[in-house]
Amino acid sequence: MKRKVILTLMVVAVLAASAPVWAAPPFGSFGGKVGGGNSGQGLLPLHGWALDDGGVEAVDILVDGVVAGRADLGRSRPRVREQFPGFPDASAAGWAFELDTTRFLNGLHRVTPRVKSRTGEVVNLNSRVFEFNNVTHNLVPFGKIEFPNRQAEMRGNCDLADPARRFTVVSGYAMDNGVQADDTGVGWVELLIDRAVRFNTQRDCFHSAATGGSSNCYGLRRMDLVPMFPGVADAPHSGFRFVLDIGVLIEAFGYGPESHLLTIRAGDHFGQVTNIAEMPVTFTCDEDIFNEETLGEISNPRNGQLFSGIIQAIGWALDWEGVAQIQVLVDGSPVGNATHGFARPAVTSAYPGYPESAAPGWQISFDSREFSNGEHWLEVIVTDDLGVTTYIGRRRIVIANPHP
Repeated sequence: MKRKVILTLMVVAVLAASAPVWAAPPFGSFGGKVGGGNSGQGLLPLHGWALDDGGVEAVDILVDGVVAGRADLGRSRPRVREQFPGFPDASAAGWAFELDTTRFLNGLHRVTPRVKSRTGEVVNLNSRVFEFNNVTHNLVPFGKIEFPNRQAEMRGNCDLADPARRFTVVSGYAMDNGVQADDTGVGWVELLIDRAVRFNTQRDCFHSAATGGSSNCYGLRRMDLVPMFPGVADAPHSGFRFVLDIGVLIEAFGYGPESHLLTIRAGDHFGQVTNIAEMPVTFTCDEDIFNEETLGEISNPRNGQLFSGIIQAIGWALDWEGVAQIQVLVDGSPVGNATHGFARPAVTSAYPGYPESAAPGWQISFDSREFSNGEHWLEVIVTDDLGVTTYIGRRRIVIANPHP
């Protein structure tokens, strides 16, 4: 009997020692408020990271023990990846959440992130106490210019006798929250050039296929922002889009082919007005450029992506002179020409007027078994209708086909 007990204990000990590591609970860190501090008003930007050997399913944000919303997962955190390599979510362990403090009474509140793994384990991360201090006159609109980038070169057709016009888009989002119903929501958005109002969404909004759809308008559908701003009523329809004819601005309004300042101003329903974003750009004429480079992007594969079997590469390309050919190479050797002409609504909206703007997407498929296992480089070169080539970019891929 004693021998059986000893054997049983030995088996249990061996099993315990060999128990898989994936049984460990999720873990992580709550970094608190973005930029530091322990108080806030309006939206309180929170950040942190979480990992689990079985993968993280969700991070919920609790205020005083009650769930206020679910964080947006998948943010890059390089230091976390370096410290914990091999975890399923290590390359994108970060999370972010915009906590709407207007939903709570002013005062002190305890905020706690709760991590749930894909296997059902639940762990609370470290808590932090914040003071919420909301006053109506401090809750002004906020937002961002998402396109174009700072210091962008905005081009136009400066020959006003030419009926073929060229349009440039300025787009982004604007939102507003408040402690009172009549102080919640964006009423209008304006675009200013060099601090002077150019367009107002209440006055100048129109729809045209030539300009790529809704132009000089606010309230465009932006469901992609709902996970990031779950408590903001504006979020689902917070987009703005302005369309400029740079050639007309230069020739008819005297702005000049030089640097200019773009400003987005928004007003809420309570009458509060603020500049939510500002950036420098440069205006220039098409006539000053002989041949423009192709615009484009490799959307897939992602850098470092692992493949076996058939590889599908996709992306988009636009050229003012027209796209004639999109060549895809692996390790410098051509694998074929991509098929061009697939819909990419976001690209069409950002670049109206290009010859292939309605369908700028491209794709190509090829067999990875034609290459050895290991690291390879995929590259894309676009040729326009005048024979001028533009190097779009490259991606590192890893091929891992099973041996026959």
